[in-house]
Amino acid sequence: MAKLHESTDYGAVFHILGAPSLRARVAPFVSAGEIDWRGLLAEARRMSGGEALLVRIAHDLWQGERSVAIWEIPRRLDAESFERVLEALTVARTGSLPPRPAPAAATLGLVRVA
Repeated sequence: MAKLHESTDYGAVFHILGAPSLRARVAPFVSAGEIDWRGLLAEARRMSGGEALLVRIAHDLWQGERSVAIWEIPRRLDAESFERVLEALTVARTGSLPPRPAPAAATLGLVRVA
């Protein structure tokens, strides 16, 4: 029996699995919005530590099994993946991505003239 998920959880999980480093490897395990977690978790064993952690975080959001230790997130993810997880948690909580700040130079209208 398929487990029903709120759209915010669904969006958060797919935000993580849509990470550029994961997309191609995750694609064979996603069909019509359904995830073959057994196959994906087996594939994750052949991924880098950070990629596998992203899969485990997505799975934990989906299943709620508490399989990811909170210490792993800041210590084992690179900056881009860490940011993606924070965005996914925001999606899970609010239903939308947080606004992204504009680069400082563009925000301030700074242009370097030679």
